[in-house]
Amino acid sequence: MTSADYLAKVPYCPMPVPSTDVELTRREDGTMVLRSWIKLGETSGTICSFLPHWAAVSPNRNFLAQRNDDHAWQPITYLEFWSRVRSVGQALLDRGGVPGDTLAILSGNSIENAVMQFGAMSVGLQVAPISPRYSLLPGGLSRIEEIAKFLKPQFVFAQKADPYLRVRSISGFRQAEWVTFEPVADVTPLSELFDTTPDSAFDAAFAALGPDTVGRILFTSGSTGSPKGVINTHRMMLSALQMIGQVMPVSGPTVRLDWLPWHHTLGCNVNLNGILKEGGSLYIDDGSPTPDAFHRTIANLQDIYPTSYHSVPAGYALLCVALGKDPILKRMFFHRLERMVFAGAAISAPVMMKLQELAVEARGERIPIMSGYGSTETAPTICISYRPCEGPGEVGLPAPGVELKLVSAMDALEVRVRGPNVMPGYLGMPELSAAAFDEEGFYRTGDTVTFIDPADPSRGLRFSGRLSENFKIANGTWVLAGKLRAVILNRMGGVLQDLIVAGEGHDRLVALVWLNPDRARVHAASSIADASIESLAADSGVAGYICHVLNEHNLAAGTSERISAVAIQTEPPSLAAGEITDKAYINQRAVLQNRATVVAALYGEGYSPHIIRLHPGPRPSMAASSGAA
Repeated sequence: MTSADYLAKVPYCPMPVPSTDVELTRREDGTMVLRSWIKLGETSGTICSFLPHWAAVSPNRNFLAQRNDDHAWQPITYLEFWSRVRSVGQALLDRGGVPGDTLAILSGNSIENAVMQFGAMSVGLQVAPISPRYSLLPGGLSRIEEIAKFLKPQFVFAQKADPYLRVRSISGFRQAEWVTFEPVADVTPLSELFDTTPDSAFDAAFAALGPDTVGRILFTSGSTGSPKGVINTHRMMLSALQMIGQVMPVSGPTVRLDWLPWHHTLGCNVNLNGILKEGGSLYIDDGSPTPDAFHRTIANLQDIYPTSYHSVPAGYALLCVALGKDPILKRMFFHRLERMVFAGAAISAPVMMKLQELAVEARGERIPIMSGYGSTETAPTICISYRPCEGPGEVGLPAPGVELKLVSAMDALEVRVRGPNVMPGYLGMPELSAAAFDEEGFYRTGDTVTFIDPADPSRGLRFSGRLSENFKIANGTWVLAGKLRAVILNRMGGVLQDLIVAGEGHDRLVALVWLNPDRARVHAASSIADASIESLAADSGVAGYICHVLNEHNLAAGTSERISAVAIQTEPPSLAAGEITDKAYINQRAVLQNRATVVAALYGEGYSPHIIRLHPGPRPSMAASSGAA
């Protein structure tokens, strides 16, 4: 019996089992409209309505916690948080803020960030969290200059002043009142806002909020152009949470350790808002799913034992390695975990299997691995797992209340969506807003999916890529880059962390790949236990394994899926250069632009220890299968 067969027989921990019945309407032109039979429940009030509720019901429960300068956990209860929110909201009104004004936030996740967000939203201001990397990394200021064309904030918050001084010179930001947690000259200290006594003006502004009040402006990543400001109303945010709650209800107050940034829709609209709706506790993780920062996540997991865990596939791959090395951490991580949720990219089959192996070792049962699919424009819910994922790329079914319009596109189905969680448009961009919707009012996501089983739509959908990432090779054949990427990653048994496929206008495909060092070392000819990425990239055993797997792939692949050469990258995708997003999703366009010389070398004949040349045809020779050129 294989490991997969054994795991399939191990039961899952207790979990809700919602109906997967769907309504599928087929039109004469081949278009389909897919809906869940589960009706969306009623929503009322605003996101901010949960604050006084939990302050009254569970005043002493921790809402948020963060590490302080001494590395101890610093919590804030629901009652304390609501008190500070009321003070901040009143202070913004006293400083001339009126409903519809904007608070921009430049720094990362923190208790102070959250207080400012909800303080502003509680009196009708809209909050615009902006990626800190735009302020801190070289070249990022141009992004803020683009944002400033449409966003003219009345207030700006940053945890510290000095790192963001350059932004103060940008037109659109320099006229704002700046507030910082760290006291500094010429800037309003946050403590001054905390000391404000709320009065009837706050109560009146809070009572005036409604479902169509704008709560947040969230900016897209800009991977296909300039960042666009997505208008998020309270109705959108509440509807998205209601959808998730009906399909994946929780058994009690959630405890979560989370790093996902609040300037992304998943971090703020699902994790931060979701914890608030549930009356749970969110511990702010100062780590991230990168080799140089994940050790902080592991240190935090030694203190905090989550009831649910959200991350991206890269984070789960690193987590598997850490849990496999530490039996105590493994047992504590899984002992009260109800589900693991991933988003941002497709998780690989080896990582899914390893997570379940670890869970069974720790507690004798599997933990549901669930997925979500959405976009900034949908706050972000579109599809949700109604049952545990069985394989890579699954995104589940349309959430309750969502209509999914599936339009034939290449060899897949383009996703368009309509529902109460869909944006009214982009800030200050009427033409782009109009173009984002089709003639029936469905938002065009630009993503594609396929049915897991076309004969049984209730089994759900599988993500197959982004239309913007697909390209044609010289013979006019389309390459579905996202689908091909997922296929190769799954074949590699976890040896590759990620890859990018190139070849537009060429007669053959090439790829840039990044190693997962822990899995690559298993195949290395070198016996050095902690061999570096540079050593592994030049290792004959690693090259031989990659060559063998890709030649086997080429044997069964069509002309638009065969890889002729790969270059192992020793420099990770750069956040500063836009090659990877804050959620660890790789940006194909930026990588190919920044590493054009590497791609050119793959189409040449030169030798490099990091380049592996493959047999591109259907029948690899023995020589071509033996290793790297």
